[in-house]
Amino acid sequence: MMLDWSVGATRRLSSCDGYDCEIYCDGSISRRLPSCSGCLYRLDRAFHPFALKERSVPTTQSSQTGSPTPMALERVNGYTPLETATLITRAGCERETLPLSRLILKAFYGGCFICLGAHVFLLVVGGSPGLRESNEMLAVMVGGFTFPLGFVLIILTNSELFTSSLFFMTFTCLQRKTSILGALKVWVIGYIFNFAGALFIAGFLCWWANSLQDDTIKSYASVQAEKRVNVQWSVNFLRGVGCNWFVGLASFLAMTSGDHVSKIYCIWIPVWSFVILGYQHCIANFYLVPIGMFYGTNFGVGKYIYQSIIPVTIGNIVGGVFLAGVPFWFLYGRNSPMGLDHGKELAQKKGPGGEPNGDASADMNPREIGPRNVSDDPSQIV
Repeated sequence: MMLDWSVGATRRLSSCDGYDCEIYCDGSISRRLPSCSGCLYRLDRAFHPFALKERSVPTTQSSQTGSPTPMALERVNGYTPLETATLITRAGCERETLPLSRLILKAFYGGCFICLGAHVFLLVVGGSPGLRESNEMLAVMVGGFTFPLGFVLIILTNSELFTSSLFFMTFTCLQRKTSILGALKVWVIGYIFNFAGALFIAGFLCWWANSLQDDTIKSYASVQAEKRVNVQWSVNFLRGVGCNWFVGLASFLAMTSGDHVSKIYCIWIPVWSFVILGYQHCIANFYLVPIGMFYGTNFGVGKYIYQSIIPVTIGNIVGGVFLAGVPFWFLYGRNSPMGLDHGKELAQKKGPGGEPNGDASADMNPREIGPRNVSDDPSQIV
């Protein structure tokens, strides 16, 4: 059902079960009064900014009459995989159209946030020598519970992380919604400034601030750095593959969630899991290895680059692209509504200055009626 829409118009829609659904529009915000119980009317901006569509609502069996009764979709706390694919497409388009200054700042913050979580992890595990001697895996599990802090900060602040962008940009490139050059720009800038943020935390807020005050923690910082570097090249490569598979899963699950509590839970479990499994994250290693080198290790910069940075980064790329981005595109992206050449314009919205404002995430909710302000959006994503 398509209706003409004009500024200031009011539409009263006749619905089932004797209810009326009244919708107001002032040109910028649309809202729905308590809706009918049999039909859900929504404004689907993915196809046309003011296209009013009718959707059926799932039904449940009534305990009294045995007849089907409608169930409101608002009760469902999450999105379907196809709806999630729409959100992923918009997120990738937003990344490509971000102004360079904003992309750089978001990437710098992303590196800082990841390393804040790694810093807390180092303090917890390094400060528990007795637990490490008696049960090292239990110490890693307890410390690993604090590590996802960085990923939560990134998602809830909509910052930029190289490893999660591998998933998003692969997905949208395969949909032909973003270009390969655009994806390379996001990846290269994200990687460089994630690295800068990690070194900022390691050098200024950890080593120079002397936040590792205990000698036991400083000793553990060196030991864990040596364990990350003094292994075979292929081992670090495969650890990188496994890590970013989990990061891609965490990114997808966070997109399926409609509220902050669910997002945090969906991020926490996969990230906690890859820490317990000993997988390697290249951006987190930009903090965990240099901080150990500051306090003394048995390897130098050259070995660190060859044995850790190169294999872990390549492994993260393989895991994010071929184990997360490509499979999820094949399952849900090929037939997504955003694959019908209607979605990229959402990321090309013009700001007051005439350039793309890069805030496609402001309209992330595929079920919502009408446009919303960015400050009101609870679904900001990585």
